[in-house]
Amino acid sequence: MKKFFTFVAALMAVVAVNATVVTLSPSDFTAVDPAAAVNQTVKGITVAIENGLINDSQIRIYKSKKITISAESEISGIVFTCTANGAAQYGPGCFEAQDGYTFEETGKTGTWAGTPATSVAFKASSNQVRATKIEVYLDGETPGIPTPQEAIKVDVAGAIAAGQALADGKTSEELYEVTGFVVNAEPYSTEHKNQIWWMADDAENTGAQEFEAYACTVSENNVQMQVLNGDKVTLTGNITKFIDKKNDNKVIIEISKGTAVFVSKAEGDHSISGDTPAQNLDTITVAKALEIGAALDKDGKTDVAYVIEGYVSDIVTYYDPTSDFETFWMTDDKTSTAKTNADGAFEVYKGNPVQKMEAGLHGHVYVTAKITNYNGTTIETSGSASVNIVEQGTVDEVEAITVAKALELGEALADKGTTEKRYEITGYVSNVYNFLNPDYGSETLYISDDPESTSTENAFQIYRGKPSTKTATGLHAKVKVVTKIKKYGSTIETDGSTIPFEVLEASTFVPDTVSIEEAVEIAQVLAEGKKTPVYYVVKGFIQEPGTFDSQNSNATFKLSQFPNEAEGPVTAYRATVLKADAEKVAVKNNYVNVTGYLMKKGGAQIAQGAITAFVEAPQMDTIHVDVAGAIAAGLELPMGGKSDRIYAVTGFVNFVSEEFAEGVESFFLADDAASEAYNFFASAASIEKAVEAGAKVEVVGRLQNADGETITIENGQARYIPGEGIENIVLTEKAQKVVVDGVIYIVRDNKMFNLQGAQVR
Repeated sequence: MKKFFTFVAALMAVVAVNATVVTLSPSDFTAVDPAAAVNQTVKGITVAIENGLINDSQIRIYKSKKITISAESEISGIVFTCTANGAAQYGPGCFEAQDGYTFEETGKTGTWAGTPATSVAFKASSNQVRATKIEVYLDGETPGIPTPQEAIKVDVAGAIAAGQALADGKTSEELYEVTGFVVNAEPYSTEHKNQIWWMADDAENTGAQEFEAYACTVSENNVQMQVLNGDKVTLTGNITKFIDKKNDNKVIIEISKGTAVFVSKAEGDHSISGDTPAQNLDTITVAKALEIGAALDKDGKTDVAYVIEGYVSDIVTYYDPTSDFETFWMTDDKTSTAKTNADGAFEVYKGNPVQKMEAGLHGHVYVTAKITNYNGTTIETSGSASVNIVEQGTVDEVEAITVAKALELGEALADKGTTEKRYEITGYVSNVYNFLNPDYGSETLYISDDPESTSTENAFQIYRGKPSTKTATGLHAKVKVVTKIKKYGSTIETDGSTIPFEVLEASTFVPDTVSIEEAVEIAQVLAEGKKTPVYYVVKGFIQEPGTFDSQNSNATFKLSQFPNEAEGPVTAYRATVLKADAEKVAVKNNYVNVTGYLMKKGGAQIAQGAITAFVEAPQMDTIHVDVAGAIAAGLELPMGGKSDRIYAVTGFVNFVSEEFAEGVESFFLADDAASEAYNFFASAASIEKAVEAGAKVEVVGRLQNADGETITIENGQARYIPGEGIENIVLTEKAQKVVVDGVIYIVRDNKMFNLQGAQVR
C-alpha cells in the first residue's frame, strides 16, 4: 500500500511539471512570515523573491525587489492576480514596465507574454505587489487576453445602497463605476502616492461622510494628479462595507485603492508637484489652526483641509527618505522653539515634504492637512499632511561618535532630557528587545561597541527603529543611527520612535531551533526572572490558545511539544502576532515558531518582544503497537519519562477505573480481554461514548513510565473499535451467556467472565 501511494505522489509530481498551465496559490508554499528572501520550488516551478512574505492568502513582493519565476522548460506566459486594481498600491501595475507585460487598468490581473525563456523576472517598482495567484504557461501555451470585467455604473447614492447590502467587512465581487462630486479631499500623500476623499451627489454637500475613496488615485491623460473639492470624478473599483472598530463600529461604504478619472475639474492646482498650495483651500496662521482645533471635540477633525503657514519650531522625527515623512512643531514666530500647544505651537504629524528633504529648524513651510484635536490633548494634522518648504531652515551638522560616547552624553542629561543636536552612532546589535514586526516595520534594539556582546549593559537603545533593510536585523549586525540622545530613566536611547537606522553589516548570528522540552531544560537552569543571553526559535503546538490584543498586536499562549496535551509547559508571553494571524492564535494545536529569549518566570517562558510565525506542523508519525509492544517501549523510558513519539495502542478493556463522564474515561488495557494484568493504563482518555470491560479500543498519545511497572497514556484520544470484544462473542456451546443475581457473565472454556471487570470466577 505504501508503494502505491508513493507511485501516486510521483505521478502527480510528473503531471504538475508536464502541465502546460501551472497555477500557484499562496497555500502551495511554505509560509514566509516575517518577510525574508524566498526561494521555493512548487509544482516544478521555482519562485525566488529578493524580499517578500507569503501567508495563506497572499504572495507579497516588496517595493524595489524582484520576483523571478523559473522552470526547466520554457515559460511562454505568466498571469498575476493581485489584491488591488491596475497601478493602485498592491496592484499588477506596480511592476516595472517590460516588453510583453500588460495589466488591466481597472482589473486585478497582469499578463506577461514576452519572448519564451526558462526564467522571467519582475521588479516591484512603484509600490509593493500582492498576488493571490500566479499562473505559469509552459511549452508555447500562451495566456488569452482577459475580458475586462464590465463595471456597474451608479451614482453615489447607488454605491452606498450597494455597500449597505453587503455583509459587514465584505467586498463586492462586482466592479463599480461611481460618479459624483469630491466634497472632502484630504491632501495627496507623497508617501503612499494616493489620496483619500469623500464623495456626494451634491457638490455643495461638504459635510458628507458617507462614501469614501480610500487610498485612491486620479489621472488625466495618464498623468497622476490630485483631486480638489468640487471636482466631478468617476471612480472605479470594488465596493467594501468597512466597519471602523476604533470608532464605535461606524459603518463606512468605500472603494479602496480604486482609480478615478476627471469628469470636470474645479478651479485650483491639480498637480502633485506641491510647488504651490492648492488654490481652493483657505490659508491660515498657526494661531488660527490652534483656534479651530480647540473648538473640536476629542478626536474630532475638520471636514475640510487648510493650508497652514508657519515656521518649524522643533523637530520631533527628522526626515526619513525611506518612509518620506518627518514630524515637527510649527509656530507663527520664526525664532520660536516651542513644542506644545500651550506655547503657541501646532504639531505636524508625519508630514510629507514634497521636496523630499528636511525642513530644518525655523524653516518657512506651508502645510496642507485637516486639523484634529488628538485625544483631546494635542492639536495637530489629521491624516496625510503635505509639506511645501518655502525656505529651508537650519540643518544641524551631525558628529560621528561611539556608543560609549553616546552613553556618556546621555548620562549627563536630566531624566527625559535630550541633547541639543543629533549624533551619528555606530555599533553592533547586542540585544533585540522587540523583534521586527512587519505590520509596523519597527524593532527595538540595543547596540554596543563590542561586536560580540549579548548584553544590554553598556549599550545604547534604538527604540522602535526602522531598519534600512526592512527585515529583522539580528544579533551582532553593524548598524548606524542618526538621532538626538535621550535619557529615559536608566536607559540611554534615541529621541523618539520610528527613527531609521542603516544596517552596515548583516548579522551572522543564527539562533538555535529548540523543541519545547529543550526550551524547558534551558529555562530551568536560569535564575528566577532572568533570561538567556541569546534568543532561540522555539517550535511547538498551541495548547492554551491566546486572545489577540489588537491594540498591541500580541497575545499570550502556552505551547507543548505534541498536540492534544493536557497543558503547555512553555508560555509565550505577549508574543507579537501579525494582524493576518489574529484568528490563528486562538486555535488549539496550531503549530508555531516563536523567536525570542527564554526566561524562567514561575516556569519556562518566552520573553515579551518575541514574534510568532505560523508554520506547517511536522509529520507526527504515529507508532501502532499492541499492549505488549506499548509496555515494552514504555519500560525503556526513565521513571516518569515520556516518549518523544506518538503511539496508537490497541487492546481490550479489562478493567474500568473511572466511569465515563463528560467525554472522559479511565481504564486498563490488555491484549487478552480475560487477562488480570494491569500494566497499561489509559488515564482520563477522551472518548465519544462509554466503554465496558471486553471492549476493543485504540488509545493515542505519549507513553509514560509511571512506576517501572505500569505504562500510561494520560489525556490521550481514544476510540471504540466496534465488532470486536467479549460483548460480540458468538454464543455457542463453548460461549454461553449466564445471568447470576442480575449480573451478566460469559462462560467460555469452563471460565466465567464478568463483563464489568473480566474477572475469573
